[in-house]
This record gives sequence, structure tokens and C-alpha cells, in this order.
Amino acid sequence: MAEYTTLRAGGKAEALIDVRTIAELSTLVKWLTAQGIVSRVLGQGSNILVPEQGYPGVLIRLRGEIQSLSCRPTKDDGTVVVRAGAGCAMSSVVSWCTRNGLSGLEFLVGIPGSVGGAVWMNAGAWGHETGERLEQIVMVDRGGSLVHVPAKRLLFSYRQLAWQDGDLDGMTIVSADFVVCPGGEQSIRERCRGYLERRKAKQPKGVASAGSFFKNPPGDSAGRLIDAAGLKGFTIGGAMVSPVHANFIVNTGGATAVEIIGLMEVVQEKVYQRFGVRLEPEVQILQG
Repeated sequence: MAEYTTLRAGGKAEALIDVRTIAELSTLVKWLTAQGIVSRVLGQGSNILVPEQGYPGVLIRLRGEIQSLSCRPTKDDGTVVVRAGAGCAMSSVVSWCTRNGLSGLEFLVGIPGSVGGAVWMNAGAWGHETGERLEQIVMVDRGGSLVHVPAKRLLFSYRQLAWQDGDLDGMTIVSADFVVCPGGEQSIRERCRGYLERRKAKQPKGVASAGSFFKNPPGDSAGRLIDAAGLKGFTIGGAMVSPVHANFIVNTGGATAVEIIGLMEVVQEKVYQRFGVRLEPEVQILQG
């Protein structure tokens, strides 16, 4: 799966299947469930690592209508609801909103990944999170049925999503409705540009990575702890703790999943020994 993930490393999956409609996705999920085959959505491949031994199941890519974008005005307060397919890149949503003079999602500019991934992980930056802007999500359950869930029935926390009325395990997000506000295109572009400049100044360039590798522990930052443990620039094979930002593990060329996972474990152990804090990966390692 190296060619399908932003870390450019990893083993194989049993199958990679593209679906272009919600009906196709529903049929596929229902069949996989009946066959007892594990599966998950690949998204943009920006937060995923498949171990060298591979993923013993099916990875699904959302294409076609599940990448669509549309909007509708709300009734009373002048806001606008943007419906984004879960397979759409978050960067495309921000660009589309900018061109259409719709403000509210600028903080997500430059964050890699799909809409589904951003919702699932409650992605955020600059003091804002995805959940703040959600009105509703639509999901497909294990049986292939559509489930509409209003945001008020969802529980958002740091890099985590939960559902008050059930278990999200086995659910697949197909779309998300975001509440945004009309605004001037130029001012929206300027905010996006400012966020991007700040992001680029702090992050490694020209190397493969998965973005932030670890979740920030309460009251601290993973990058600060890793840096303070003296691990910037530490390498195992082709995997390196970025000298630019310590919470990035980068592939300097030819890194294997074994090397990346090994480096992750060294970082966790060194930080725990020094500070008593066990860092939790933000990158999802697919074990099946």
C-alpha cells in the first residue's frame, strides 16, 4: 500500500476496491459483513500505515458521487450548509468554499486527508475542530443501511468521535454537512494564506510523512516532549524524527513499515522514560 499512503511505506491489503455510488458502497459493505471480511475506508491515505505483513481485509476508496460537493441556505440565520462527500479531500472542500465565498472552514486548510477522516478524527488546528462546524453526518452501517445522525447526537473530543446512540465500529461515513457563513472571497483567501504560511513554517517539506504522528497529551504537546527527549533527527533505517518538527516521522527514502513502527516505539519509550507520558499514535496502524 506504499503508493496509496502519504508515508510511502507499508505492506499489501487483500484487496483495494473503488466505489462510485452510495448504493455500491452499501452493497459492498453488506456483502463483506455477511462474508466476515474486515474492511475500512482508505481515504486519502494520510493517516494510515499498513504493517509489512499486510492488512488481512479490504480497503475501500470512495469515489464518484461520494466525492461530491453541494450547498443549501438554511432557513433563518443566513448561514449555509455545505454537504461534502466523505471521499472528498478536505483541501478541496476548503478551496471550494473559498471560491464560493463561504467562511468557517479556513482552519482546515493544509490538513491532509478526506472529509470522512477529518470527521472521524475530529481534525483541528489553530484552536478549532471539525465538530464545531458539523450539522449532520450520514453513514452506512454494517448491514448496508443509511443512518442519518445529527451533530447533537455526536460526542466530539480531541481527535475522537463518538455516537450517543450506538457504536461507531463498522460504520462508514458517506457525507458530512458543515455550517458555514457567507463572506468575502478575498478575506477568506487571506485567512487561508495566513494559516498555510504558519503551517509551512513549522512542518517538514519535500519528504513523505503522515502529518502529526502522535496525539498531544493533555496540557502538553507531543512535539515538545519528543524534542526535549533529544530525539529530533533520530533515525532507524529510512525513518527519521523530523529535525523541523519533532511530531513528524518522515520517510527519507525507502523506509519500511517495520522501521517506522520501530521508530515510533523508540520515541514512545524514550518519552515515557523521561517524562512518564505514554504518547498515543494519531496515525492508524492497520492490524486487521
